[in-house]
Amino acid sequence: MEVIYAVGAPLAKGGIGDLAHQAIKAIARAGYLKRAITIGKRRGVDLNRYKIVSILYPKRVRLPYLNAQRWYYLRNLYFDGRVRNFLKEGCDIFHGWNGQCLSSLKEAKKRGAVTVVERSSSHILTQMELIKEEYETYGIKLEPELNVVIERCLREYEVADYISLPSRFVYDSFLKRGFDRKRLILIPLGVDTEKYRPGEKKDETFRVLFMGQVSLRKGVQYLLKAFSELKLKNSELLLVGGIGKDMKGIFPEYEKRINLKHINWSNDIGSICQRSSIFVFPSVEEGSALVNYIAMACGLPVITTFNSGSLVKDGEGGFLVPIRDVEALKEKILYFYENPQEIKAMGASAREEIENYTWEKYGEGLIKVYERIT
Repeated sequence: MEVIYAVGAPLAKGGIGDLAHQAIKAIARAGYLKRAITIGKRRGVDLNRYKIVSILYPKRVRLPYLNAQRWYYLRNLYFDGRVRNFLKEGCDIFHGWNGQCLSSLKEAKKRGAVTVVERSSSHILTQMELIKEEYETYGIKLEPELNVVIERCLREYEVADYISLPSRFVYDSFLKRGFDRKRLILIPLGVDTEKYRPGEKKDETFRVLFMGQVSLRKGVQYLLKAFSELKLKNSELLLVGGIGKDMKGIFPEYEKRINLKHINWSNDIGSICQRSSIFVFPSVEEGSALVNYIAMACGLPVITTFNSGSLVKDGEGGFLVPIRDVEALKEKILYFYENPQEIKAMGASAREEIENYTWEKYGEGLIKVYERIT
């Protein structure tokens, strides 16, 4: 079997780059990797060992009409065109990422390959609906995505033989749009359980941790409101992640009213987890947030939503709450504040559960899928 895998992101640099890196390593271990195609270069990634072609794209030109959305769309078109040329070599399976591979999918199918498109979030129409609802609620006059990108994603769903999905939430979003189960592949993601481990918390502060972009999509607005209304003594809300444009008018008012600390990002999120009491991630729309996996691996109980694509079992390793539900967030945060013994117990359960979801097991699942569909 020969697989060509393409992702328009730098490997091992967070987000989809981390996932793609793990997929490429698994395919190489199985002896199936013909070529991996990615964007940019990254230290610590052995380009030769994993047969990686690293495409260097033109630098972004900052013009009034060329905003970030349009730039990424054009970059993805450029990447897709370059990948398409490599597919003339032929392969048994072509695996590309949604929004980045329409021409490549068509070329691969023309040459008889089985085609897989990776979707890291819910169905594009579900995603747009949920984000637009948040924008309308908070008076944000922005479009979540360009229409041409939405149309491109939808077309890739049609062309691909299979669509690979990371969580039950995402899987269900495709079923609700009428997709045949036989075309949908569900593979939970993984985490490095050696790198991320429980540690000893050395202070008495009840620290509520959130990691990820501080944006409406991630539900941070509901966490800020819940924490503000609880008014817990000796408590702190720690947000780790960049501030999204849609939060610029919301975030500052809470900075003045609550014990709030913000870190733009850190390369040592494991130790940040170890210094925290609980992890709260009330996302409105997600694929399968890797920060939930990391928090569980570090032995933190997690309060999150079904829409986050989490593996948390409600009432065991934490709690699942409805999206946009401030009262539910308050109730579960208060539960841990008033029952500190449950932090340790549920944190241990979270760690035990996530040990079933290592990157090695993710890779094994991916290879089994490849062997089944060829």
